[in-house]
Amino acid sequence: MNDIFTAILTAIIGALIGTYGGAYFISRRQESKMENVRGIAIKALNILKKYSKQSFRNAENDFNTSLTIIEKRTILVALHKLGIPIGMPSDKMFSIKNIHFVDKVIDKEELDGIISQISNGYCDHLFYIDPDTYFPANYTLFALRNLAKTYVKKVLSNSTCDKNKRVSYPNNWILDFGVGEYLSLRVFHEQICIDLLYDNEGKAIPEKMEQIIHEIDMGLWDSSLQSNYEIFKNAKSQIEMNNTFQTLVTQQPKYEAPGQNMQAPQ
Repeated sequence: MNDIFTAILTAIIGALIGTYGGAYFISRRQESKMENVRGIAIKALNILKKYSKQSFRNAENDFNTSLTIIEKRTILVALHKLGIPIGMPSDKMFSIKNIHFVDKVIDKEELDGIISQISNGYCDHLFYIDPDTYFPANYTLFALRNLAKTYVKKVLSNSTCDKNKRVSYPNNWILDFGVGEYLSLRVFHEQICIDLLYDNEGKAIPEKMEQIIHEIDMGLWDSSLQSNYEIFKNAKSQIEMNNTFQTLVTQQPKYEAPGQNMQAPQ
C-alpha cells in the first residue's frame, strides 16, 4: 500500500515539476530574448544621445552603420512610436538600410525617458512590428508633411501681412508645385493664413516658421493636409453664412407689437 502511495505521490510531484518547471524555463527564455531586444533599442538610443543638442540628421550615418539590418528591423517601429522622428525623404522610398530622420534637435533627457520605459519593459509590445509594412503604409502622410514643410520654407516664410491682416504671397508661388501638390496644399494654405505669424512690420517671424515645421513633424497639421478641399470649402461657407445671418438679426431693431406701449385706461 505504501509503495502504491509513494508511486502516486512521486508521479504527482514529477508532473508538477515538469509543468511548472517547463513553464518557468519557457518564461525565462522569453524574458531573456526580450532583454536582448531591449538592449538593441537602448544601444540605438545611446547612439543618438552622442549627438545631444544636435539635429537627428547628424546621427543618421552613425545610426545606420552601427546597427545591423536585423537590429533595425526589430526595433525601428517601436522607436518611432516612442517619439524618435523617423521620416521619409521626399524623393526616395523607405529603405531599412538608410534610415532617415526629421531635422529636429536631440534632447538627451527625452531619450533617457524613453530608455527608462524600455528598460522597465513597458514597450515590449511595440517590438517586432515590420517596418517594411509600417512605414510604406504611412508614405502618403510622410509625403504630405514634406510638402507642407516645403511650402512653409518657400512660400509662407516669404509672405507678408499688412495692417488690415491681409496676407500677400510671393508672385507665382503656385508654379513651384505640381498640380497634385497644389491641390493637396489648399486646405493647409488657407488654415495657415494667420496674422500671428508676422511681426509689426508685416514680415514672417522665423521662429514661428520653425515652430510650424516642428508641428508638421509632430503630426499636428495632419488633419489639414488630409482634408478634402470641397468639404472644407462647403463647411467654411456654411459658417460664414451663419455668421452673416446672426449679424443681420442682431442689427435689426426690435419689433414692438401695436399698442405695446399704450397705457391702460385709468
